[in-house]
Amino acid sequence: MESLTLKEIQEIELNLLLAFDLTCQQNNLRYSLGGGSLLGAIRHKGFIPWDDDVDVMMPRPDYEKFLRICKKRKMGFDLITYDTVKGYNGLFAKIWDTSTLIKDDLMNMAFEIGVNIDVFPIDGLGDSEQEALKIFKKTAWNREMLNAVLWKKFFRSKTHSILVEPIRLTMFVLSRFVNPKKLLRKVDEENLRHPFEQSSYAGCICGSYREQEIMTKKTFEDYIELEFEGHKLKGIQNYDEYLRKHYNKYLELPPKDKQETHHTYKAYRI
Repeated sequence: MESLTLKEIQEIELNLLLAFDLTCQQNNLRYSLGGGSLLGAIRHKGFIPWDDDVDVMMPRPDYEKFLRICKKRKMGFDLITYDTVKGYNGLFAKIWDTSTLIKDDLMNMAFEIGVNIDVFPIDGLGDSEQEALKIFKKTAWNREMLNAVLWKKFFRSKTHSILVEPIRLTMFVLSRFVNPKKLLRKVDEENLRHPFEQSSYAGCICGSYREQEIMTKKTFEDYIELEFEGHKLKGIQNYDEYLRKHYNKYLELPPKDKQETHHTYKAYRI
C-alpha cells in the first residue's frame, strides 16, 4: 500500500466533501461546514494548512434524511453509522473513500475505513439556555464513556491539561466494561425527544467542544456560500458567533507548536 501525504489526504477529503455537497443540493438538504472546516473556510478559504480532517453538520431532520438516502442508493462514497457497521461506536456518521485505508495504533477500529469526513447531527435542546444545559448534561456521562470506548490504549491527550489525565484514565478503565451499543441508543433516544424545529436552542451534542456546542437555534437556520479550496460550499450565516464560542479570537493563528493535527492515524492508498 502507498502511504498518503497530508496534501493527498486533503485532496481525497475535498472530493468526498464535493460529493456530499452534491447529494445535499440534489435532495434539498441543509448543511454547514463545521468545526475546523468552517474555521478554515473563513480564515484560509480552505483547509487549515496542518489539518487532516473535514467536519460538516446538519439539522437532525436533514441528517436522518441523508442517512436514509445513502442507505438506499449507491453514492460516490460509503456510509458508516453505529447501526450499519459492526464495531463502529460513534454518535455521528462518517462517509469514506473505499480506495483508501487508515490504521491507528491508539484508536479501536474493529471495522474497515479509509480517508473520511465526519457528518454531525445538530439536535434540539429545548427552549432556554438553562434547559439546554440540563438536556446536554443528561447524556454527558454516556457520551464521555463512548469517547473512551474508542481508545485502544490509554494515551496522553494533545488538547487537555495534564490535570484532566486522572479523569481520562478512570474513564478508560470503566469503558472496558460497558456495552457501547446500549449507550449509543440511550443517547440518541434522548436526543430525539427534543425536535430541532420545535426548539429555541440547539447544538452538535456529540461535538468535541462540550457545553460550548450549545447555541440558539437561529445560529443554524440561515446558510450562505463560502469559498473552500476554490469551490462554493455551505456554511451557517452566523459563523462569527459559532467560531467565537469555539475558538475565541479565531482569526488569529495559534502558536507554531500548536499548529499540528490532532489525529493519530496513518492513511494509505490501496
